[in-house]
Amino acid sequence: MVKILQEFKEMLMSIAGELKELKETVRMSTILNKEVLDVNEAAVLTGYKVSYLHKLSSIGTDLPIYSSSGNGKLYFKRLELLEWMTKHKRNNFDDFQKDVDKYLNRKTA
Repeated sequence: MVKILQEFKEMLMSIAGELKELKETVRMSTILNKEVLDVNEAAVLTGYKVSYLHKLSSIGTDLPIYSSSGNGKLYFKRLELLEWMTKHKRNNFDDFQKDVDKYLNRKTA
């Protein structure tokens, strides 16, 4: 009887884990299909904490933020947020090598 209860408990834990994953998948799918996100959804999309997004909004960064008058809630256009997140590309080694080659070619010309 104890073995059956243990197996049942393990099965329930497995189902609970799968439901949690499914819930997160549905949540992300919803966020990726919405045009305008609230601050909680923007936090999920960016991986930032809600408090950090509030901080960015209060210090005047280039974060694209919208607010409806009166309620003080923050809103974000999903596409603008994705553009903001990918605005500053970091060079990889190939980019660096191309810059060096361009510089050296300019010096020898």
